[in-house]
Amino acid sequence: MKAKSPIIAIAILVILYAVGLIGTAFFNEDLMKLTPVNLLISVAIVLWFHEGYNKSFVFYLAVVYCFGYLLELAGITSGKIFGQYFYGNNLGIKVAEVPLIIGINWVMLSYSSMSIVGVLSNKFTLFKHQFLAPALGAILMVFSDFWIEQLSQRLDFWYWKNNTIPLQNYTAWFLFSFAFNFLFVRLQLNSTNKVAAVLFILQLFFFIGLNVFLN
Repeated sequence: MKAKSPIIAIAILVILYAVGLIGTAFFNEDLMKLTPVNLLISVAIVLWFHEGYNKSFVFYLAVVYCFGYLLELAGITSGKIFGQYFYGNNLGIKVAEVPLIIGINWVMLSYSSMSIVGVLSNKFTLFKHQFLAPALGAILMVFSDFWIEQLSQRLDFWYWKNNTIPLQNYTAWFLFSFAFNFLFVRLQLNSTNKVAAVLFILQLFFFIGLNVFLN
């Protein structure tokens, strides 16, 4: 059986995000309505290149998706986890005012950030530490969220009370990101998916680029 080519997958992702960035920044911001489709395609490509499918990995995916969704539901209901906010329409179908795709976003960010940590750990054994690894992954996730937050309202993703992003949002993001990533480490899952690592970087540059061109 012919081996799967990560080069082709990475090329597809590069084109997908480059077109999205140029199209949104210079032509039509309504392209962000395709965000759920983009996320589904991205996650499908990344998971295709995961090595070592087993019950533990499926359990990890299910936990992160379900708890990610429930976390957001509790967040908008109570206003005490991330702060007071509500979702717009560009993230697609909602159940109880929370987009179903939001759980996929948690999965993608957790898995791809831990893939970066995994790639780094091949050269620096320090990153294999059971607490340092998920912490580094959580820092990467918070850094990514920071750039998304700056445009969340303009892109009709979500809206903060008084148009102010509270510090507790980033604190909560770190804590829950660490928890999801720690589960990844404790289950001893494979974390050297280079396609996933590239996806994280592409998404990061996508939102940094939008911040540069739209702000």
